[in-house]
Amino acid sequence: MHAGLVHLGEGLPPLAGICHGFIVLNIRNIEVSLMKPIPRAWVLSSLMCLGSAQAEDTHQSLRMRDSDEIGVTMSSYSYSEPSLSVTNNATNFGIAYEKVKSLQGNEFVLSEMEYVTGTDNYSGSGTASIPKYYFNLKLAYAQTFSIDDYVIAPYVGIGYRFLDQNGAGVTSSTGAYAYDRQSTYIYIPIGVKRRDKLQNKGILETTTEFNYLLYGNQFSGLSISNNHGWSNFPDINNKQNSGYGFYLSAIYKDNDGWSYGPYYKYWNIAQSEKVYSTVKYGSTWYSLTSWEPANTTNEYGFKVMYKF
Repeated sequence: MHAGLVHLGEGLPPLAGICHGFIVLNIRNIEVSLMKPIPRAWVLSSLMCLGSAQAEDTHQSLRMRDSDEIGVTMSSYSYSEPSLSVTNNATNFGIAYEKVKSLQGNEFVLSEMEYVTGTDNYSGSGTASIPKYYFNLKLAYAQTFSIDDYVIAPYVGIGYRFLDQNGAGVTSSTGAYAYDRQSTYIYIPIGVKRRDKLQNKGILETTTEFNYLLYGNQFSGLSISNNHGWSNFPDINNKQNSGYGFYLSAIYKDNDGWSYGPYYKYWNIAQSEKVYSTVKYGSTWYSLTSWEPANTTNEYGFKVMYKF
């Protein structure tokens, strides 16, 4: 037997090979080497290439693509001014719209709009029910990065939040009269989205966002006091220069265009600047100092969206 060759005997042709249990003779009586074992390095290299291709397919399917989504939200809302023992609690309902616009490469623009409404159950100077709404706008630049079997998309942008609490004409259980309040926040959202492929081919998208308050203003319609015996009572605008917030969510996206999941919003706003004015009751003048107390807002919600 030659190295790598098998002979059947004198005068008989050598084996041409063994394939699936069959012996194949070399009818030309030419010695043919048996197939050598496939090098292990070649096998490993092939498997690595296959794994790399599969990972690339996963990354491609997870990247943010052009889309438009619209949906509804429901949340538990709680606002608090600890220094005055004032709270506003409500069940909110809203509509939301989200848009992704791809740019070159892995870059994209994210825009979000949300309108939320609910009746606040006020507690402080007595109790009362006060209608309110707020809307939130956000525009951000983002870029997708592939990591192992998931992708992340850090982003930064600009946000605008406006809240209106329509208290004019509302009287509390102790006879105190409410007034209109409007909160305006301009902020910088800095966040990251993470997308994971699930076994059922759906996608889990989590968002972690920090919001830095650039500018805040609290409008208080105190001029309504002029209808209750006062005069020269002005509306007040208090500047809010310090504050921050968070936004967290975990959203499941299926293959039929639906997405749904919980979210959490938080705001922590420091005490505002003070405004000084002079008001009159009857024939007596008084010095008035107005400010917006430090306050926090917690909102736990669930949203359902549909891609169209």
